[in-house]
Amino acid sequence: MDDTKELTDSTGSGALRGVGIGCGLLVAVPVLVVLGFLVTYAVQRGTPEEYERVAPEEMMSSLSAVSHEAYGVLGLDGDTGPETDPEPSDPSLCYPGGLESIADEPVEGAYSLADRWETDGVTEADAKPALKRLHRHLKDEGWDIDAYEKFDGTAYRAAEMAGPAESLTLRASRAGSSDDGGDTRLLFEWRDGSDGGRLSGSVVSPCAYDTK
Repeated sequence: MDDTKELTDSTGSGALRGVGIGCGLLVAVPVLVVLGFLVTYAVQRGTPEEYERVAPEEMMSSLSAVSHEAYGVLGLDGDTGPETDPEPSDPSLCYPGGLESIADEPVEGAYSLADRWETDGVTEADAKPALKRLHRHLKDEGWDIDAYEKFDGTAYRAAEMAGPAESLTLRASRAGSSDDGGDTRLLFEWRDGSDGGRLSGSVVSPCAYDTK
């Protein structure tokens, strides 16, 4: 009889200890997750972004060179090339990645620039071979092709597919000098319109610190 009572007491105590450990784990795991989040966030906030240091004028000159080279490869008949402003204008703010992005605060002293142009009166018959040439040129020059597609009114398809298009898009990128700064990004797009169509292009820089 006493043996049975001792066994029952031992079993009950073990069950209670198991419940206690389980409850402790349920409380400890979320706490550890929150602490890990806070530590990671604090470390990232305290670590400066590793952007390249480039004067905006130098960055704009580099973007314009890429833009003009691409425009030359497009080879639009009778066009002398895009009109671009050599002076940087409307710089974009740069925001950090990772957990610190939740603070939604721009990186002090950092900027990103873009060189953009548009050309009207470009038909689909001209835009298709022009973008095909540029696509091949960018691949040969080591750019990553992110998208090369057309929208035919129902869906996006490979740009090489036959058939009329409402738009043609070519996106490419190249890694910048630092992982934090992002890529140099290219976007070229033709859209159909009443004026025969419009071809636009843009070159967007990675994030960089001003040298001042």
